[in-house]
Amino acid sequence: MKLITIPLLALTLSAVGVHSDSSRPQITLRSGGVEITQSSSAQIEEKIKACRASLAELVQSNAMCMNHFDAFANHLDQAYSQEGVMTTSDIDQILSAVSFAAEKHKLQVRKNAEKTPYISHPIGVALHLMDIGQVRDVSVIIGALLHDTIEDTETTYSEIETLFGKDVANYVKEVTDDKSLAREQRKRGQIISAAKKSVGAAQIKLADKFYNLTDLFENPPPDWTRERIDQYYQWAKSVVDRLPASNQHLKDAIQDLIHNYWEKQGNPEKSS
Repeated sequence: MKLITIPLLALTLSAVGVHSDSSRPQITLRSGGVEITQSSSAQIEEKIKACRASLAELVQSNAMCMNHFDAFANHLDQAYSQEGVMTTSDIDQILSAVSFAAEKHKLQVRKNAEKTPYISHPIGVALHLMDIGQVRDVSVIIGALLHDTIEDTETTYSEIETLFGKDVANYVKEVTDDKSLAREQRKRGQIISAAKKSVGAAQIKLADKFYNLTDLFENPPPDWTRERIDQYYQWAKSVVDRLPASNQHLKDAIQDLIHNYWEKQGNPEKSS
């Protein structure tokens, strides 16, 4: 029996759930039906497995890092195989950003008692964007994965632009603090500049603040006093309130979290 191989673009295959862009694999037609010669979902699964293995080696299979990655990877697979809004090229770029950020942050840890590898944070921020914020903009997601690389590592703007494009580099630049300034100056600067953020950068900021506020609520650094955590919540609300309208899902989640925090402290009026 003769087999005929044709590009996906030549067919309408919504009935069998196959995407129709040029980055997808080809199909093989047989009499009586359609046979997929190479499963695109299997390709994505292999790419994710490879990225996961590399990450696990770098963070010594830290549970929080791996849980964040697995949840994030599930959303990537959903965006690709179920929603059809991402291509294999998009997934490649995002997974490359995970590996890039993991390598850049490999010597850094979070301030929690467990000293979790720092990469747990940018992956978690990207996860919040996709999960709570329902963001599918690839540049914004990659920007979230890289959002601390210029600020906290030796990464340069031009390096990010070369590898991931100008949009991503600009998002990272927008959310980068000037570490030459004192901490209080940087915090004031975030409040002042919040209203000028682009929609993409504002979404990254929201996801970042949600992650940090959740971390302080559930697993604060052992040397942080209650007063310092209170002050962080007050400051974060000032930043969030000044950001341009960009993602109501994330903003609502932050407002609920802030309300729950102050209610737990016996001061629910401070959340308003």
